Amino acid sequence: MKKKLLILLLIAAGTHSKMNAQTPAIIVSDKAGWHKIGDRTVDFAKDRDEIMVMGSDRFSAIKFTVTGASIDLQDLEVYYESGDKQDIQVRTPVMNGKESRVIDLNGGERSLKKIVFVYKTIANTKDKKANVEVWGLKTNAALATTKNTITGEPAKTNSGMSTIPSPAIMVSDKTGWHVIGNRTVDFVKDRDEISVMGSDRFSSIKFTVTGASIDLQDLEVYYESGDKQVIQVRTPVMIGKESRVIDLNGGERSLKKIVFVYKTLPNQKDEKANVEVWGLKTNPN
Repeated sequence: MKKKLLILLLIAAGTHSKMNAQTPAIIVSDKAGWHKIGDRTVDFAKDRDEIMVMGSDRFSAIKFTVTGASIDLQDLEVYYESGDKQDIQVRTPVMNGKESRVIDLNGGERSLKKIVFVYKTIANTKDKKANVEVWGLKTNAALATTKNTITGEPAKTNSGMSTIPSPAIMVSDKTGWHVIGNRTVDFVKDRDEISVMGSDRFSSIKFTVTGASIDLQDLEVYYESGDKQVIQVRTPVMIGKESRVIDLNGGERSLKKIVFVYKTLPNQKDEKANVEVWGLKTNPN
């Protein structure tokens, strides 16, 4: 009887944990200035929370804004993508409708992995919960860097060369086909890639083409687990049509990036081709 009760309690705890799992903060803009990273609602019992940061995750400073009720913001841990951590003792109340001091990050603008903070709602007569927003400051994100932070390859400036495309950030786990990303290709371009972040689990992919037909040659699928799938397509995809469905190894997998080699087929209007990459979600849970 005791064993059965323990199992039921564990199942209930696991279900509660899944229901309260927080979606990571996915930042999509590199515009200079303050950006909202994420928010949490805290009551009198909650005293520790964290926000995972993904996408355009480079910031030079952070701050907190509070509405609903005042909080006692105590300690802060900032985890960087490089592996190091910054511990900050705040120990300062942040009143309802106000914001904390600006907290500078070590080393200027850095790529964040997650922010962990310890806090609690200050007692108030109406027993209101506090809504806490975390904001991050981008100072030089609009400038070209020496390396692409996603691929590690040299970045390109605007002086006659294209800028680095933004990663594909997936926000839905609904079953069915989802647009992962798109690229425009001309007669010169023959290799492109799309980094995939967020809800990045798919079981199959396919390509659709508009504007001009393409010769889709080779495909490399990189998985989050570290392995790679190489696929020889070697098939034209005509304008207004789509490629065959390409199954991924092992069913629904978390993707890291998709690299594809292709070129536009000769056409009378000398148009560029717009290539969309679609992914199939079959069992997202």
